[in-house]
Amino acid sequence: MSCYTESQIAQVALDIIRRNPGIRTSELIEQVRARMRPDGEDLEILNDRNDDKFSQKVRNLKSHDSIAGLVRTQGERNRRWYPL
Repeated sequence: MSCYTESQIAQVALDIIRRNPGIRTSELIEQVRARMRPDGEDLEILNDRNDDKFSQKVRNLKSHDSIAGLVRTQGERNRRWYPL
């Protein structure tokens, strides 16, 4: 049962962003999910949300500025991600 940390997700996300400059958040979530294959707790739907814990962890990379020194983003909704 997976319960990936934001740090583990960040490593995979960075690789995907480097290979796909300008990738949108929705596509990034799909590709990280395909690579990491979350299950268990990571697939629980969040209260009052339409997404699960795993997709929220991917989104948190921006809101927590976890990889801010390594990427830049453009836009607010379904933003684009670029490596620095």
